[in-house]
Amino acid sequence: MNDYAALTGALMRRLGLTHAPVAISLLPELPASARMTEPLSFCAMWTAAMGGEVVYATAKEEACGGGAYFMGLTEITPEMRNGVLLSHTLHLHRTPMAAVRTMQASPAIPYGTGAAVVCAPLEKAGFDVDVVLIVCTPAAAMKFADAVSFDTGGYLAGKTGPATCSVAVAGPYLSGQPTFCVADSGAREYMKLEDGEMIISFPGDRLVAIVRNLEEMAQHPVP
Repeated sequence: MNDYAALTGALMRRLGLTHAPVAISLLPELPASARMTEPLSFCAMWTAAMGGEVVYATAKEEACGGGAYFMGLTEITPEMRNGVLLSHTLHLHRTPMAAVRTMQASPAIPYGTGAAVVCAPLEKAGFDVDVVLIVCTPAAAMKFADAVSFDTGGYLAGKTGPATCSVAVAGPYLSGQPTFCVADSGAREYMKLEDGEMIISFPGDRLVAIVRNLEEMAQHPVP
């Protein structure tokens, strides 16, 4: 298993982070030592992890139906499928048709992929990490994007919309690609994000390469 404490230190140092990186994984079953969270939204679990907690949730503990659905813990509800939730209930779209378009474009991990989700400070991760999520400034996100493209070239694609859990977690999980987003209104409220903060995230199997590139690029700063 990776030395997550050392990798966390490198990320904090090279990106100038003030929040701990979060490790997120789907689990086939709950470990015997799992401490179940009180019902929380998925994005509130990230905040708990940034504060040092290791928290687990099944569909029962997920207070947000969107987080449970996009992580594959529950099936889609009729109100999410037909667009009523994002339009008539939450008023994020004018019509159900517009909401359906958003849902069709939102990555969702297939139902049944895992039985539970765990969120932890990356340095405390005692499991293989599926996705790393980081709250940072745009300046840090720029350095991250440079590290992502250092080996391959190209551009880092970002995406934002009504479901930060879809964009920032399910997206990298399914695509294998790093991403960034400005977060939606719900995530920004539950996470207490500052106006100058955003989210970057990437698959756990890209962690070592990204840190390696950040360390190498720091030795050759842009004039």
